[in-house]
Amino acid sequence: MDEELISLEKVTKVYGGGTRALNEVTLSFEKDQWTTIMGPSGSGKTTLLNIIGCLDLPTSGIVRIAGKEVTGVGQAALTRLRRENVGLIFQQYHLVPYLTALENVMLAQYYHGSPDETKAVDALKNVGLEHRLDHPPAHLSGGEQQRVCIARALVNEPAILLADEPTGNLDQTNGNVVLQMIQRLHAEGRAIVLVTHNPDISELGDRTIRIVDGSVEQDFKSGGDRNGE
Repeated sequence: MDEELISLEKVTKVYGGGTRALNEVTLSFEKDQWTTIMGPSGSGKTTLLNIIGCLDLPTSGIVRIAGKEVTGVGQAALTRLRRENVGLIFQQYHLVPYLTALENVMLAQYYHGSPDETKAVDALKNVGLEHRLDHPPAHLSGGEQQRVCIARALVNEPAILLADEPTGNLDQTNGNVVLQMIQRLHAEGRAIVLVTHNPDISELGDRTIRIVDGSVEQDFKSGGDRNGE
C-alpha cells in the first residue's frame, strides 16, 4: 500500500441557501497516484478539489493532508498547510498581468517565505519557457500561460499537484503539451488529482472517481472494472 497523502471522512459541504455540494464523501488519495475526478457540471468536483487544496473547509466531516487534520484549524494554519503541500493549476490562469513570467512564479515563493530567483528560473526552464522569462502574460500564448501556471505550482516542490480542467482553455496541440508535462510530473513521483470532463484524460492516470450530485458514484482503476476494483 502506498503512503496516504490525503483522506476525507464523511465530508459534507453545504453552501448558503442550503445547496449541498458534497454529501458524506469518504475517500483517500495515495502518494505517487494520479486520480482523475469526473462528473457533470455542478456535481461537486471543484468543491472537492478546493477542499483537498485547503481553499475551502467542509461543513462537516474530517479532512487530513499529509497526516494533519485540516478541519478546525485557523486560516493561517490552513494557508501554511496549502503552501507546504499543494500545488494548484486552474483552468483560468490567474496570472498577475503586470508581472513577468518569472515574477509570477516567484510570487508563489514569496507566499512560501523563501524567494529564490534561480529556482524560479529553473521551474520555467522545466516547462520550456526559458526564452519567456521577462514576458508579461499578454505577450504569451494560452499554452505558455498555462505552463507558467505549472511552473508556479511546482516551484515550492509540493507533494500534491491539483489541476482543475488544466486543458479546458487550450487547443489540442497545447493541451497535449500540458498533459505530457503532467504525465512527466506523475512519473517523477508526485500525486496528481485532476478534474476534467474528458474521458480520454482519465485513461492517462491510475484511478478515476465519478462524482454525481455530491456523492461518489464510481471509483475504479483507470481502464479497469468500472464497478470498482
